[in-house]
Amino acid sequence: MDTEDLIRDALRARAEQTPPAGHVLAALHRPRKSRKPLFLAVTAATAAAAVAVVATTVGRPSAEAPAAASTTLQTTSTTTTKPTTVAAAPLDPRTLGYSPSWLVDGLTERNRFVDPTGAVQRVWKHSSEQLHTPSLNLLVPKDVAVQEVLRQQIAGAPAADQVTINGSPALVVDPTKMVLPRPGEPETPETPATPDGTPPDARVVFSPEPGHYVELVLSNAPRARADAIRIAESTRPDQTALGAPVSVGGALAHQARVNSRGWHVSTTGEIGGVTYGANLSSFVDDPIGNPSVAPVTVTARGVSAEYLGQLVGYLRVDLRPDLHLLVHGPGPGTASAQELIAAAEALTVDVNATGPWATG
Repeated sequence: MDTEDLIRDALRARAEQTPPAGHVLAALHRPRKSRKPLFLAVTAATAAAAVAVVATTVGRPSAEAPAAASTTLQTTSTTTTKPTTVAAAPLDPRTLGYSPSWLVDGLTERNRFVDPTGAVQRVWKHSSEQLHTPSLNLLVPKDVAVQEVLRQQIAGAPAADQVTINGSPALVVDPTKMVLPRPGEPETPETPATPDGTPPDARVVFSPEPGHYVELVLSNAPRARADAIRIAESTRPDQTALGAPVSVGGALAHQARVNSRGWHVSTTGEIGGVTYGANLSSFVDDPIGNPSVAPVTVTARGVSAEYLGQLVGYLRVDLRPDLHLLVHGPGPGTASAQELIAAAEALTVDVNATGPWATG
């Protein structure tokens, strides 16, 4: 078996170990350019790390080992010691972990995607909501495995991509330089993406504290590289609670967004071994099912509610004029009104919520 076969086997083994992306990846839209989304980039980097392991352990010439006589020689070196990366360590899954204290003018946080491990991807978009305006994606992984992938990316970065941020090694690249093959296409070396004429982008992988690794992508910014580095330099620890104002069975994973209509949070979790979904929003969700079927008025959580016996079954509870809860059944059958009322009663809901995420 030659080196190429070993590399291919290592990539295949690593891919088979990659866990399902979960709710976070399902919520991500395909980026405007042919670039890797943040979570996808981390998964792809896992395969790259496998290549690095094979490359450093297969076919290493024994002649590289120093001769015994060389131990008696003394040499003087004047090289400067570079900062090195520190082994990855876990982060608290129930806090934001890190937040930037400086942003490009006009950016407002619009989305959060949280997976079951507490990894959080936050998205800032320009307040003008115009095309080709700056946007920022920040990924803060919490488990050691994903952080280790980021650490290896920094450690193995080409010299041209290496920088130092707040005294720690980091890398800065243009994320549009490389694209992955489309699903179903054979794996080939990554190829340059086609320029689309929009402002530049920059991806930074850095260590805000020893043992912790974060990734950000700044898109459509005229000074993308300089501003992305400045954002990374401004990133500080943030112990703000990560939880959403609604939770099913204590589940941590959720999606949150803010737009011109208001704010909206969706999540799923188990109650008594059965999976239910719940949305909490400042506006009424769009109509569901056949509009000719009238909902049935019931009582849930001490207030008037509406049950819709279609599809998987839905229960809408108006907690306040500007706070609306929607609970849906597990499917594939239609959950009864009694079942959904019981599920609604079991939810954890912040009835005083004024936004999709905690602010302090």
